Amino acid sequence: ALYYDNKATAYVAYFPYSPEADGITGADIPAALKAQFPPRYDQRTEDAYRASDLLVWSNGTGSVPLKTLEIEFTHAYSSLSLSPSIKCKIDGKETSYTTSSVDDVSFTIGTEPLLPYRADDGSYRIIVSPQTTDARWFCSYKAKTYGGTMPETALAANNRHTLAPTLKDIGAYTFANAQVGDFYCKNDNNEGYLIPGDASLTEAVACIGIVYSTDVNRIGTAATQALKKKGVNTPHGLVMALTNASEGCRWGELRKDENSGGADGEPFKANTDKLQKQYNNVDGYAETHWIIDTYGRDGNTALKNTYTAFYHASRYGTAESSTGKYAAPSKTTGWFIPSMGQWWDILSNLGKIDLTSYRDDTGSYTYISGAAPIAVANMNRYLEKISGATPFSTDTWFWSSSEYNGYNACYVYSYSNGSLYLYYNGKERSVNRVRCSFAF
Repeated sequence: ALYYDNKATAYVAYFPYSPEADGITGADIPAALKAQFPPRYDQRTEDAYRASDLLVWSNGTGSVPLKTLEIEFTHAYSSLSLSPSIKCKIDGKETSYTTSSVDDVSFTIGTEPLLPYRADDGSYRIIVSPQTTDARWFCSYKAKTYGGTMPETALAANNRHTLAPTLKDIGAYTFANAQVGDFYCKNDNNEGYLIPGDASLTEAVACIGIVYSTDVNRIGTAATQALKKKGVNTPHGLVMALTNASEGCRWGELRKDENSGGADGEPFKANTDKLQKQYNNVDGYAETHWIIDTYGRDGNTALKNTYTAFYHASRYGTAESSTGKYAAPSKTTGWFIPSMGQWWDILSNLGKIDLTSYRDDTGSYTYISGAAPIAVANMNRYLEKISGATPFSTDTWFWSSSEYNGYNACYVYSYSNGSLYLYYNGKERSVNRVRCSFAF
């Protein structure tokens, strides 16, 4: 608050405000403010960083009373900014990116380590007193320590001194480098390529999904064979779609046990009615296409009206469903509904939920208290980087391609009370959503 005093001629303004400064008096109040509020050594939180960045304005000694103050703050201290980057070749083009995998960042002036704040743009910033000195920086990237000296030795007030060192050149980033969390993109030639999951992204990136598994044993036999027919002899992993194929749809026909005859080679010959079977069922591609091929022969009537989850999956990535920009590249299986085991991989690898203790469980379902908001938040950390992606939320159901029995199909449910359900539901229920997957 400012109060007019018809006798005052000298004014000082500063930010951030602290009641501890109310008693400061003297001829050089800005100097007294700096003496009382030096930059903090640990500025890792935004509050600590802002509190260290003292802004000051003064009109000097003044000569006449003022009714209007034209305040223009200046930074009392100096700012050091570090933006480490990684060099690589993505989709055949040389590029550099800042990375979230950098940690243990610090600056050293003299012998005292200074711990910086990580800004929204990925840079690491520290506020220091103006001085002439050698300032060193240190950081870790994937268990290796890097360091260097800031080129400027005169750290002037009201100046930001920046440095953007290249920590490493990782070369061409190909499918062989695929890791969980990578961003699967496609170029104008409808060819897929990857961006490392710890890379910074821009709105121009043509991302269509997130890699959720690089274990080729989780792709499934039918999907592996489909890739081989397309010339992909060495599969690399599985990708989760950025958006839902449907916001609510039924799985199939109630009371009908798919392939109840148990024909050899068909994906529904055994029901997925145990947790152990849930984990081991990685036949999302086979199950999806068995339903589409079986019920899509009559002009899509049964597929559209009864097996609507699979109908929407068959249309995902097409112009007819307004999802054409997510069309899967030719060297993939194309989109399918993930099986229950592949949903386990999504929840385990992207959601960071430990499901290993349930792999041999012979129970028919389970719920994990407190796991739902954790899984949702962790999966959304990837999705929130992509413009147009649909985030996950609690109190939502998602179908798998896997059948529990004639009455029910398997699903995952993030309950609003915090529990994560690996369960089954009536096939005619239309509250469940569809999030597709493909193998590459």
